[in-house]
Amino acid sequence: MATKSTKKIDLNSIKKSTKNVNNFILDTTELIVDETLDRTAAWQEVADKAIKGGFKLVEKQTDITFKALETLKKQWIKGQKNFRQRTSN
Repeated sequence: MATKSTKKIDLNSIKKSTKNVNNFILDTTELIVDETLDRTAAWQEVADKAIKGGFKLVEKQTDITFKALETLKKQWIKGQKNFRQRTSN
């Protein structure tokens, strides 16, 4: 007759292992969240600098555009005066 071996389940061992796994998961999750928050803060600083720099660039380009338009307007008015003087003689 064959002997049957029975495996006993040690509940304390299972509880201990489960607790260790749970603690590991909690610690890992906490590390991930902390790292995510740190990196997000760093990227927010980079984005803030980029936005501020972009606004400065847009402001400078707008000034250049309006100065160019003012110069063009003056040249056009001067050109009209010259044309009138030359065509009226």
